Amino acid sequence: MIGCYVTGILPRPSKLIETTRAYDRKKVNEEELERALKEAIIEVIEAQVSAGLTYITDGMLKWQDLLRPFTENLKGVKVGALARWFSNNTFYRKPIVLGEFQREKDIALEMTYTEYLPSNLPWKAVLPAPYTFAKLSENNFYKSETELLFKYAEILREEIKTLAERGFKYIQLSEPALVYNPFKEPISKDTLVDIKNTLETAVKGVKARVCLQTFFGDFAQILPDALDFPVDDLGIDLYETSLEKLKEYAFDDKGVALGLVDARNSLVENERELTTVAEELIESIYPSKICEVFICPNCDLEFLPWERAKEKMKIISNVTKRLESGLS
Repeated sequence: MIGCYVTGILPRPSKLIETTRAYDRKKVNEEELERALKEAIIEVIEAQVSAGLTYITDGMLKWQDLLRPFTENLKGVKVGALARWFSNNTFYRKPIVLGEFQREKDIALEMTYTEYLPSNLPWKAVLPAPYTFAKLSENNFYKSETELLFKYAEILREEIKTLAERGFKYIQLSEPALVYNPFKEPISKDTLVDIKNTLETAVKGVKARVCLQTFFGDFAQILPDALDFPVDDLGIDLYETSLEKLKEYAFDDKGVALGLVDARNSLVENERELTTVAEELIESIYPSKICEVFICPNCDLEFLPWERAKEKMKIISNVTKRLESGLS
């Protein structure tokens, strides 16, 4: 199977941005803001359907940042100060862990407008993965980062189960901290073992396809260990990853999500060139038979204006069609 999807938070359409600013200035009320949000969600869903994406999200327009719903709704966590989101000119609120994690409601499901998702196409949800949540948090309670990892993984398992029961077929665990490595320090084997074990905890008994989506760093640095992670697919930022090193490994029965379209650059890519890169890579990492392959942005499209993000979605879909035709 060759499919395609977006990898996280989508940019807000201009009308929603204008209404949000007006709300901040007390020019519109909360009811008008909610109406604008719902209209924008319908717009971003229709754009994904129109582009022909395989799995559909609600755009995550209500998420201020990847961690925020958990930071605000997990008992034992307090919302901290603003911190830079890796090497981007955007920010997130740091989770401050002050007590035992307790999940008192369905966090991600309550943030998702499932009523607008199409009934005839499979749905996708995006959640913060264990290592990223732990690395970006300030731990003032658990004895170690490892303990925090496992406690959060237990919370994550309940979130994934709830989403799967509601009808979500694909769950993305976003894990940028695993590969973001500006100082080029190798991640320890013990840490990779901890990550594997926490993922086993998070996906145990889950009836949905799960992808560990990495971005902002070189995926090759965690190979071959990542091939043993208990997930169906591995997401790779091809703009940060050494393709030559990547081609040295066989992915066998592990699916991949190839971050082929640059979500941090407004330049519109050449579809033919992207298809050639993807074909060469797929043939290298699948020497015997091709497993599931998904074409996607290298990270969340939220860094681009909405109109350009729509163009990028069409490119993703068109490259997928070219690959289907060529590899068949």
